[in-house]
Amino acid sequence: MRSWWLGPVVLALGAAAHADDYSPPPPLPVASPITDHFALRASYFWGGVTTFGRFDSATGVEGTPFTAEHDLGLTSQAHQLRIEIIFRLEERSRLRVNFLDLRRAAEKAIDRTIQYGDQTFLVDNLVQSSFDWRQMDLTYTYSFLRSERFELGAGLGVHLLEAEARAQIPSTPQYADFNGAGPFATLALDGTWRISKRWALTARAQYLKVAISSVSGMMGEYHADLQYRWKRNVAFGLGYEKDEAELDVRKSDPSGVLRLTIDGPELFGRLSF
Repeated sequence: MRSWWLGPVVLALGAAAHADDYSPPPPLPVASPITDHFALRASYFWGGVTTFGRFDSATGVEGTPFTAEHDLGLTSQAHQLRIEIIFRLEERSRLRVNFLDLRRAAEKAIDRTIQYGDQTFLVDNLVQSSFDWRQMDLTYTYSFLRSERFELGAGLGVHLLEAEARAQIPSTPQYADFNGAGPFATLALDGTWRISKRWALTARAQYLKVAISSVSGMMGEYHADLQYRWKRNVAFGLGYEKDEAELDVRKSDPSGVLRLTIDGPELFGRLSF
């Protein structure tokens, strides 16, 4: 007699075996700065800026110390759009790229005599001045501590700098231009705390001061922000940032001192995956 029931039984056994082999895919990790592989961050920065300078003459006459915002009339505001890009290289390595472009110009009848390099600007002279600072930062950090809620890394930053300071009395030969460009390095520390599923706190600091012969320089960058993960790939937040740089050149042509400080709050949006 033909066993008509064998076919359905074999099919049922095969289906049961396949059902035992099937398992649902693992759930995605909670989205946070710790799990992001790429992030693009755009912020509006409500910053203030302070610029202190002294430019000595080629003959060794010490220049007049001045504050560009008070003495030359440059704006003390640094309200601008900023961009930041973060790449995660494997699980523990990250590369952060930042950009800063600050350009200011002013015209003012100065209220005291200023020795500005080889030029002497007398009291009540109408002086046109400008100050440009451009910077690109590349910072690599390795996370020696990394878990679902905490990440702490250390590394090295390379800062590509370009600065130019100009001053002149219109329609006269009195004109001075000081400019320079070059790299600078800092030591970096970067941390993240995922407070909850949607909230995260991040902070970082970079700093280095060096002196070689008659030249010394310092750079520091400090940042902290609180961000809210609105969607898995979209976050918004509020932060605070401070950038400072100093250059002191002696026994050289040109020589002088330049100190720049930029700090203030920022509001940002962040896209990531």
